[in-house]
Amino acid sequence: MTPPAPPPRLRDALEPWCAAGATGALRVIDGPGGAVYLVDGRVVYAECALVCGVDRRLTVSGRVPVEAWRAALAAGRANRRVGAELVDNGHLTAGELELVVSLASLDAAHVLFDTAVAGRFEAGAGPVIGTVRSFDFAEVCVEVDRRRLLLNGAWPDPAIDTSAVVPARRFPGHHVLLTALQWEIVVNADRRRSPVDLARLLGRDTFATLLEVRRMAQAGLVEPGRPGGSAMAESVAAVRALAASPPEPPPPAEPVTEAPAAAPRREITGALAALPRRTRNGATSLPPLAGDGAGLAIAADCSDSTLVRIRQALESLA
Repeated sequence: MTPPAPPPRLRDALEPWCAAGATGALRVIDGPGGAVYLVDGRVVYAECALVCGVDRRLTVSGRVPVEAWRAALAAGRANRRVGAELVDNGHLTAGELELVVSLASLDAAHVLFDTAVAGRFEAGAGPVIGTVRSFDFAEVCVEVDRRRLLLNGAWPDPAIDTSAVVPARRFPGHHVLLTALQWEIVVNADRRRSPVDLARLLGRDTFATLLEVRRMAQAGLVEPGRPGGSAMAESVAAVRALAASPPEPPPPAEPVTEAPAAAPRREITGALAALPRRTRNGATSLPPLAGDGAGLAIAADCSDSTLVRIRQALESLA
């Protein structure tokens, strides 16, 4: 008995509908789920459960309050005018909405287009955000291929995309310079979350997060942990539990004794308040990033308590 043929890639299943000038949605039946929406054969929106949609990008970043998003969703869902509601009520400009929708759509297309999944076309369906911008099908395919080349150039093994992010215990050098996104990744990497989990948690672009993790792996700053990372539900539950529990008080400062001989000086980027600290169970805890992650050098004339914290942090990383 001949085994059934595997489903085609999503881009191969989508191409005939685009060529025919169809309007509707090609919905992904299998995991990871999602949909690509068309208007007259042009891609107007794409969504996938693994990546940040417009809602998380706007609310997690603080650009749009959660209450404002819920109000726009309630008022505009039926007639597919959620985006227009945000613009009409002054929460976003038209340019901001177009940028966020475009980034979210290309992010989902990057995950879905080369995935072999079963799909079902639903004629006339449209995204609740509305039609903000349209892309030619070939244009989206070129962008998806360009992103794949960038990822392969940074780190060729795709297994790192679904493995837990583990910060390296020792850095290759005396100074480490991180971008704002790289700092957020390191701060929130708990040895369970994969790059995809971290992108959703931070409300960040999934492709950008994958690329930065691969670049840090190439530089020896992070290592791939166990496959699979954390489940999305576990990530959300951990964040909610952390928000519901009072913060643990820092350990009492100890008197400074003799400094270690020939200790290399480190330059640490990120807010000083985000230094790691030792918790009661012996694990290292990193509080969430405050501000935009701009670099901050440790001055030589810090107070004694600050120097103790820095020393404890460096010892925990050694």
